[in-house]
Amino acid sequence: MERLAAVLQANRDRLRPILMTTFTLIAGMIPLALGTGPGAEERRATAIVVIGGQMLCLLLTLVVTPVAYTLLDDLREKLRWRKAAPEAGPTMAEVPAK
Repeated sequence: MERLAAVLQANRDRLRPILMTTFTLIAGMIPLALGTGPGAEERRATAIVVIGGQMLCLLLTLVVTPVAYTLLDDLREKLRWRKAAPEAGPTMAEVPAK
């Protein structure tokens, strides 16, 4: 559970710089995506690909990576618990009489 808290805190700490970088790049590409004139078709295609890539990276960075990290951490804890668990319970000879 401590690791989950650390992941969430890291996500909060990195949120502002990640959003600023993404939105700045997208804002810079909007004029190319909406532009007209000679050669605009090529620039428009490039701008749309860059905008889509940045949005995908934003999604991966802020959502998919922390979720994957948390799932893998939970799996590791389950495997650790299984290794630590005894193979079988106590036998009748080992149970103290009342």
